Amino acid sequence: MTRSKSLLFLLLLPFQYLQAQLSCPKWGPYVVTTQFKNQSGILMMSDVLFPSKGIAPYTYASSINFKIGHSGGYCGIQQAGFEEKRKGNNIFSIWDFPNKIQILASYKDPETFVSGFGGEGTGLHSHSDFGWKADHWYTNIVRAWDNDDSTTSVGYWLYDQSENTWRHYVTFVVPEAHAMLSDDIGSFLENFADDKKTSRTGAYRGYWFLKADGSWHHPDSLVAKAGAGSWKAEKYGPDGVILTSCGSKPGPAQYSFPVSMPDRPAFIKTPAIFDAGAYYDKTSHKICVDWTITRNDMPQLSYTVTLYDNPSYSGTPLATTSGTNPETTMTALSVQGIELQKQSYYITVQVKDIFGQSSELKKIILQDLKP
Repeated sequence: MTRSKSLLFLLLLPFQYLQAQLSCPKWGPYVVTTQFKNQSGILMMSDVLFPSKGIAPYTYASSINFKIGHSGGYCGIQQAGFEEKRKGNNIFSIWDFPNKIQILASYKDPETFVSGFGGEGTGLHSHSDFGWKADHWYTNIVRAWDNDDSTTSVGYWLYDQSENTWRHYVTFVVPEAHAMLSDDIGSFLENFADDKKTSRTGAYRGYWFLKADGSWHHPDSLVAKAGAGSWKAEKYGPDGVILTSCGSKPGPAQYSFPVSMPDRPAFIKTPAIFDAGAYYDKTSHKICVDWTITRNDMPQLSYTVTLYDNPSYSGTPLATTSGTNPETTMTALSVQGIELQKQSYYITVQVKDIFGQSSELKKIILQDLKP
């Protein structure tokens, strides 16, 4: 057969035949950081993006595979089947701990669904159809903090880099005290339900690891691996990788790419309280305080509210309350037993963000309180 006839023969082949010639890796592809092995910290973070030219049905781009204490989990963004016509969603899941005590959700965003999962072990799962956009970077953040002597809280946030907005989706409580995040951060590109051999693409970058002492760490290189079959990994900017699963050419066993990153994430700024107010509830003998943090500001992890009787906000406080609750923006100061006078009182509100940074004090004057 001549060359021209061979080309014509290929052009006339049905699409289904050409698709059948595609090969997919037996497992993966996935990306893993280097340098964090056997290290522990309080926060893991990385960026994920679906390129508009590489979106395929039933694709999950896991951004962070993490170890938490004696168990682990993962989070990222997902494309459902095209016929489902649902918005793109995120996923946050943690496997059951070895002691099999049930994991609980202490908070969920109003548009987030939480349920148990099975099939690949058992655990607790959440997802939200928030509607990611192609070619937009989304930063996934996993943050752990001590709860009490027997449990640890683990929260999941997403930062939309295009919109400059943060959103807290869920907090799980795991049955282990002081359960730290540890080891290298992993990501993967998964076909979770597509029977066809369809090419799919995901991009990953910005891997960060925050330790309890407040120091930021990043990998010096990224390693991409997959099983036998067609796939590829390409360097994406100074600190990223773009993965493609399925194709017509077999891929190598692995790729390795150097990473160049700053000393800390560039988009993190000092946390701020947008507004705050207070009123006295005479019936309960409590001063109720509420505050607002915009979605453009650093997300809250904890808060401290303090009451004074002088305009310099000094001396021994009359009352104070604090908590580690990302979703709490209203609390009450009990003034039971305090001899309140007919005068103004002075309140400060301060928050710490999920990165351990403190805001400036937000000051409130409760004028002419009448006990």
